[in-house]
Amino acid sequence: MLDINTLMLVLAVTTIVSVAGLLAASMLNRQVRAIRYWAAGLCLFAVGLVLQVSSPPIPLWISAVVITQAYFVLWWGTRCYRKPEQTHFIRIMLGIFLIQAVVFYYLQETLSFSIMWHSALVVLVCLITIIELWLTSWLHRAMTAVWAILWTVHALVYLRRFGLYLTDEAYINATDFQMAVSIESLNYLEGIAFIYGFSLLCVILTTVSLQHALKEQASRDPLTDLFNRRALEEAAVKSLSLSRRSSRPLALLMLDLDRFKAINDKYGHKVGDQVLIAFAEHLRDYSRVPDFICRFGGEEFLLLLPDTSVAEAQNIAERIRHRWQKSPIPTTAGGVSVTVSIGVVEFTQAENENFFDLVERADLALYQAKKMGRNRVEIWHRGLTMAQVNGV
Repeated sequence: MLDINTLMLVLAVTTIVSVAGLLAASMLNRQVRAIRYWAAGLCLFAVGLVLQVSSPPIPLWISAVVITQAYFVLWWGTRCYRKPEQTHFIRIMLGIFLIQAVVFYYLQETLSFSIMWHSALVVLVCLITIIELWLTSWLHRAMTAVWAILWTVHALVYLRRFGLYLTDEAYINATDFQMAVSIESLNYLEGIAFIYGFSLLCVILTTVSLQHALKEQASRDPLTDLFNRRALEEAAVKSLSLSRRSSRPLALLMLDLDRFKAINDKYGHKVGDQVLIAFAEHLRDYSRVPDFICRFGGEEFLLLLPDTSVAEAQNIAERIRHRWQKSPIPTTAGGVSVTVSIGVVEFTQAENENFFDLVERADLALYQAKKMGRNRVEIWHRGLTMAQVNGV
C-alpha cells in the first residue's frame, strides 16, 4: 500500500500540472470566464494538499477548509459556464468559507467528524455541479452525461468514505490518515483520476463553448441580436417541411419601418440604429415563444409563425403595428415617431412551394401596404403582382 503522504504529493503535482494547462487555456480563451474559476479552484486544491502534507505543524483543519473551498470554486466555474454574467462571487465564497471554517475548527479534535463533514460537502458540491451543467440547454447531452458520470463517481467515493467513518469502529477511532490508510488510499487514487478527467473535460467544454459562441455569432444580427437571414433560411426549411407533413398552418410576416431613410437623413445613423433596436425589442415583446424573428436587411424584418393561420397572423400583425405607433421611440435626439407596414402570407403547403416563394409573396403584400398609404397590414392574395404595386 502506498504511503498516504506520497499519494498526497502525487495528487498535488497532478493538480498543479492541470492548473498550468487550464491557465494556458484561459489565456487563449479570455472570453470563457468559467475556465478561470476552474483553474483557480484547482490551484486552491493544490495549496490545500500541500498544507495537508505539512500537517503537523500546520493544523489539519486549515487544509480541510482550503480543499473544501476549492470544490465550491469549481462549482462556481460550472455555474458561470451556464450563465456567464454571475455576480457576488467574493461575497458568496467568503460566506461559504467562514461557515465551513467554523465547523472544521470546532471538529478539529475528532478526525472522523471532520472527514464526515468534508465528505458531505464534497457530495453536495458534486450534485449541484451536475445540476448546473445539466441545465445548460444548448450543450450536447452526451457531453453532459460524461460530466455527470465523472462527478457521480467522485460523489460515490466520498459517500462511501462518509459511511465508513460513520459506522466502522476502525475509522471512527482513527486519529490520523495512516490509521485509515485503506480508505484514504482509494480516495487519493480516485482523486488523481478525477483531476485528470476534470481537466480534460474543462478543455473540451471550453472548445464546445467557443464553437457555440461562433455559431451564435454567425446566426445573429450584431445590432439587434435577432436571427439573421441565414439562420432564418435554415429554420424555414425545417418549419415548412414540418407544416407540409403535419398539414398544420404556417404564416410569414414581412415588416418594414416606414420612411426609415428620412430618419437616418434627419437624425443620423446612430438614432436610426436606436430605432431598429427598439423595434427588435418590440417584436420580441409581441411575438410568441415558437415564433422566429429575423432582421432580413436594413429596416426590413421577417416573422415566421408556426401553427398560425392567415387570420391569426393578421391579428398578430395588427397588434404589432398598433402598439408600435402609439408612442414616440426614445432616442438620444428625443422622441421619434415611426410607423410600420406589414405584409402577410400563408404557406399553401403545395409541393413546389418553398421559403423564397413565401418571401416574394410577403414582399408583394408589403408593397401593397406601402401603396395603400403605409402604416397598415395587407394580406397577399392570388393575382397580386409587382406591376400592381410599382411606384411605391
